[in-house]
Amino acid sequence: MDLKKLNSLTKYPSILTYHKLGERGRLTEELTDERGLLNGSDKLYVYEKVNGENARIILFKNQYDEMDYLIGSREELLYAKGDRIGNPYGNIAEFLKPIAEKFIENHTPQDDWALTVIYQESYGGKTKAAKNYTEDKTQSYKVFDVFSLSRGELDSLLSLPHEKIAEWREHGNQPFYNEEEKTTFIQTNNLEYAPLVAELNGAQLPRLIEETFNFLKGFEQTKVGINATGKSEGIIVRSVDRKQIRKIRFEDYERTLR
Repeated sequence: MDLKKLNSLTKYPSILTYHKLGERGRLTEELTDERGLLNGSDKLYVYEKVNGENARIILFKNQYDEMDYLIGSREELLYAKGDRIGNPYGNIAEFLKPIAEKFIENHTPQDDWALTVIYQESYGGKTKAAKNYTEDKTQSYKVFDVFSLSRGELDSLLSLPHEKIAEWREHGNQPFYNEEEKTTFIQTNNLEYAPLVAELNGAQLPRLIEETFNFLKGFEQTKVGINATGKSEGIIVRSVDRKQIRKIRFEDYERTLR
């Protein structure tokens, strides 16, 4: 299996800001896209955005038809089962290995199944915002997205050149689980997950920058403190099918309104 291609197709795509970014990282009053999130009849889920290191557990069927795994950060693969890859960056691999091992112990790969990617934020520990979550550098994680591929889907993607795989990913083609599927997967596997902090519809979302900042202040205190309770990074707003997803972060609005 081409690990460079696998790394590319399992990277987490960029999430757009709710308001468009302008000069010097400041937001403009123009929304990134009104068509999805602001449709008044559509239900939206609001999750806390946890401030840590984006990480992924990549579960796949190897050449022996056995379940295998890789662990990666946002950009690179850090560990492969059996120490075939070893990178101590951020203690991510060491922390997530027991979760991947337990998953493999409890599952038998299905005939047509080829790949599942579990995305989580690894936080606390030595991450830059650890003080908002822990007093003693304890590390934790929260799952926020999952997707799976069949054997045919994976083989077809791996046959593409690198640039086409990156294009497929950044155009939103990773088949993420919808809210119901994701919740079922997380609960079935006893995983920790990013907290749902509100449910609303598009008409309830503010449009102006100052109004949005005031709305954001309602989610200022983190709900995932390990042994400390500080400030959250912000929120993620997403549609039920996850085809629309935006980030609303304190630092962006504070910088803009200073």
